Order: sequence, then C-alpha cells, then structure tokens
Amino acid sequence: MSKKAVASKKISQQLKRNPKRKIDEEIELPKKKARNTAKNKNPKHLPSEGQRELTNLRQVKIASNKRKTWQPLSKSSREHLKTMIESVIIEILSNNIREHEQVQYHLNYLKKRLLQLCETLKVPPIKLKDLTNVSSLLKMERAQHRANEEGLALLQEEIDKILETIESMTGNIHSLKNKIQILTSEVEEEEEKVKQAFHINAGVLCLPELSQKSLKAPTLQKEILALIPNHNALLKDLDVLHNSSQMKNVLTFIEEAYKRLDAV
Repeated sequence: MSKKAVASKKISQQLKRNPKRKIDEEIELPKKKARNTAKNKNPKHLPSEGQRELTNLRQVKIASNKRKTWQPLSKSSREHLKTMIESVIIEILSNNIREHEQVQYHLNYLKKRLLQLCETLKVPPIKLKDLTNVSSLLKMERAQHRANEEGLALLQEEIDKILETIESMTGNIHSLKNKIQILTSEVEEEEEKVKQAFHINAGVLCLPELSQKSLKAPTLQKEILALIPNHNALLKDLDVLHNSSQMKNVLTFIEEAYKRLDAV
C-alpha cells in the first residue's frame, strides 16, 4: 500500500471519530485549495480582472459552537425564493431560444435541487430576521396587487357603462337617420306632385283661367254707387272737396309729419 493511501485512510478514521472537526476542516479545505491554486498559477500571466478576483476572495472561518444557534430557513422564505426562481425561469423561456424543452428541463432540475438544499440550509439568526421581512413585504405586495385588481375592476365597469351608452347613442343615431331618409323621400314626392300640378319645370307659371262670370261682374265701386241715390252729385262733391285748398293743406301736413317721423 502506498503512503498516500495510508494517509487518506488515517484522515477518514479521524473524521469518523470527530464529526465537528470534519465540519471545521471542510471550511478550511477550500481555503487551502485556493492558496495552492494561487501559488501554482503565475499572476503575471493572468488578466487584471482575474488578479482582482483572486485578491478579493476571502475565506471566513466559523466556529462550530456558533453554528448551534443557526436555524433553518422559514417556509415563507423558501416559498418566496421559489416564486422568484419561477419568475426568472418564465422570463428566460419567454425569449425565443433554441432547444426550449432542454433548457426548461435543466432550469426546473436546478430549481428543484436548489429548493432541496434550502430545506436543510441553516442561517444565522440575524440573517433569518432579515429573511422574515420578506413575508411582510410579500403581504404588502399582495395587498397592493389586490388594490390594483379592484381598481382595474372599477375601471372595467366604467368602460362597460361607457360602451353601453355609446351603443345606445349609436342606435338612436341610426334610427334618426332612417327617419330623416323617410322624411326626405316624402318631401321629394310632394315636390314632384307640386311640379306636376303647376308645371314648374316649363319655366312659366300656369295659373288657372278666370271664369267669364268674374270678368263680366261689376266692380265694387259700381256696386256701392248703385246703392246710393243721386250718386252723380255725390261724385261731383267729392271731386270739389279733393281739389279744395283745405284738403291740399291737410295732405301737405300729413306728408310733412311722415317725413319728420322717418327722420327720427
């Protein structure tokens, strides 16, 4: 048996005897590994970003007695983490990517594996308090979401009412248009009847002929004079009165009065 095999066998036996030491050494192993890799690699050949990453790495050693106070993640924190992962997966899958089914299977497997690890993961009490705030924030977001949904419901009701009024107004407009068309057709028919009755299209207004009785009938003056005895003397008196100076003065006065009224 080689020396390396014997040494590894001794280390495994010691770890079985002392499990606490195993946990402490598990944290120290990555630190030693990082040191060995940093020594083996020449920093001159690394880019500036790689050198910066190596300098920023820092291993923290935590005593086993401090881990006793650690507590597992709460169910609300795990649920919140699950919703965040699912939203990220949906956002990734919403893009037009190749091999959609394989990517979805791989992401779901990673989600399942991460949630399984979170079930056994323990965190410090301070970090746990910070994580408990997630549930309160989630409640606030849910309340805001409900308020937004209620506001959207009210807006939808208002939109439905507006649409109903618009539909009723549209129906009224159509009915009014139909009535206008009916009245327009009736007016056109009446105009045609009038044109046919009076021959308006000929350019000459054809009135009905007067009867012979109306032409031979006496005038109103003759009818009045026939009722007055000695009407010839009356006509002479009226002629004298009309040509008298007094009547002329009266007519002149009346004309002057009308002129002044028009000027005012």
